[in-house]
Amino acid sequence: MKDSEKNEIAVEKIVVIVLNIINPFFLIIVMILIKDRIHSLVGEDVTLGIGYIFSGFSLLLPFFLRKIYIGMKNKKQAEMVIYILYNIPMIFGFIYFLLGGTLRYSIGFGVVTVGYFLFAGKFIFGEENE
Repeated sequence: MKDSEKNEIAVEKIVVIVLNIINPFFLIIVMILIKDRIHSLVGEDVTLGIGYIFSGFSLLLPFFLRKIYIGMKNKKQAEMVIYILYNIPMIFGFIYFLLGGTLRYSIGFGVVTVGYFLFAGKFIFGEENE
């Protein structure tokens, strides 16, 4: 492997780590800093329903990601798409928080994002990629 190829791999891993681990923690810190300034925009029932919908989709996300990965021909591009889509639960958590949801559940969405990055690879990419 050439030095330039090693550098490209290192840069990819750094970008992926920033995207899937540091980004959720940064958004959690932002939520903690603004929590006293957030007021509910919708009723409690609506917030609860949105939380259930976001949670359900977040739990089904690995299955969708697996189908996307299998369907794409260029596996390197497919991996990049998957790593970006891992952030969907964190985005849901932030939206849920801004609508008036509780901070602890929003933090849970961030934990799911990090968990998918750390543990869902073998399911989504298959055993041969790990």
